[in-house]
Amino acid sequence: MSGTPTLRTDATTPGAHRPAPAGAPGTTPSNWSRSRAPGLAVGALLAVSAVLLAVAPLLMPASYSWIDNGISESAAQGVDGSWAARMGFLVFGLAVIWLSSLRAMVWQPVGRLLHLGFGICMLAVAAFSSKPWAPDAVYLTSEDLLHSVFASIMGFAFIVGTTAVLMARRSQTGRVAWFDTTAVAATTGLSSGMGAFPDISGSLQRLMFLVAYGWYGREAIEATGKSAQPPS
Repeated sequence: MSGTPTLRTDATTPGAHRPAPAGAPGTTPSNWSRSRAPGLAVGALLAVSAVLLAVAPLLMPASYSWIDNGISESAAQGVDGSWAARMGFLVFGLAVIWLSSLRAMVWQPVGRLLHLGFGICMLAVAAFSSKPWAPDAVYLTSEDLLHSVFASIMGFAFIVGTTAVLMARRSQTGRVAWFDTTAVAATTGLSSGMGAFPDISGSLQRLMFLVAYGWYGREAIEATGKSAQPPS
């Protein structure tokens, strides 16, 4: 009827709700979930790697000891069951390489490059195995040498890379991140302890890997945007 006012809901009506355009980021639960997926996937890969390395000693011959034999020896040349540790190294390396792209803005170029190097060296450690712990075992000395070189670079890359991330975070926030500081100090101390106490070097190395898993795991959680909430 001509006297009945018409209710308008277009963009010209004050206070009218206008739906966000299709595909706009951060506007739907599905978009929010997808933004978290890479960080969650990296966390899952880290967990799988940790399980593989934890199980590896159980597959070793009776002469293997997790207390004095290193993780690399559970992936040694010609040893039955060494596949588990090698797969653990491989998955760990892939996870860190992926994470280095997700955390590029936070880690900054130097930190990202060093942690990317850590991941690549981890892949190399999986490809080139160390010598077995048995003194009379037959092995390729060239492969054992490559393993040692990449393992040494890997440890350096983690310590210096985490220090670089610590400094980058300090420049961004004005504060020193305690978790970064702890990771650097613990890794440095445990690495030194392996040389000073060879009888327990295997257990010290496992603690060092645990620190690395914890640090990268925390970064993976941060990459999920854990403080964000799905849109209501």
